[in-house]
Amino acid sequence: MNSATNRRRFLYSLICYAAGVASLIYFILFVNDLFLANTVNGPVEIKSLMGALLINVFAISLFGLQHSVMARGSFKRWLSRFIHPSIERSTYLLGTALVIGAVCALWVPVGPVVWRVESEPMVMLIRAVAFFGWGTMLVATFMLNHFELFGLSQTFNPMRGRPAPAKAFKTPGLYRIVRHPIQAGILIGMWAVPVSTTGHLLFAGGMTLYIFVGLYFEEKDLIRDFGATYKTYKARVKRLIPFIA
Repeated sequence: MNSATNRRRFLYSLICYAAGVASLIYFILFVNDLFLANTVNGPVEIKSLMGALLINVFAISLFGLQHSVMARGSFKRWLSRFIHPSIERSTYLLGTALVIGAVCALWVPVGPVVWRVESEPMVMLIRAVAFFGWGTMLVATFMLNHFELFGLSQTFNPMRGRPAPAKAFKTPGLYRIVRHPIQAGILIGMWAVPVSTTGHLLFAGGMTLYIFVGLYFEEKDLIRDFGATYKTYKARVKRLIPFIA
């Protein structure tokens, strides 16, 4: 394989990785109402409530559609007819980054405040819980293979002349406690907020619904790939909440 081609693919994956990280940071600030001029909670300036709701439902649906379609094996096989398989994961990450940016840009803050925590110590505690969730998500990616999940290993290994590692089922660290610690961390991060408007409830609720739908299809894929091994794991380890659900 031409080494220049491998380097170009690795550069592409680096760009996609940077876009993915930037979009994740933007998403965290947006949903946790931090630092940005426009966040999920406001400012609220709408002319038509119905129009705003339609735009917001479209934005959430756009995210769910991109994630659901691009994550499916049939789409990956179709996409690999046009791009090299080593950059398929990076392309998925780039698509996710673009859609996250679009969702946050399209979002129209709506509705009154549903809850507001006034006590500064409680605000700090809630913020700490949220960042515990985001930290859990990040740590969980490294417990598997962060750079493979984010598409870098797939292009770095060929550039260094290394074979791709064999696909294996692993349950390290947090994966012995819940099956999906990444998604559990995201849910904690989205819902642990000191101020929530109706718009935040719609945003977090829509994303939560997508997470459960996405996990349903992801687990079907995992059962197809790992069969009885994953079924045994699924029966033994709870999905998102240790010992409960």
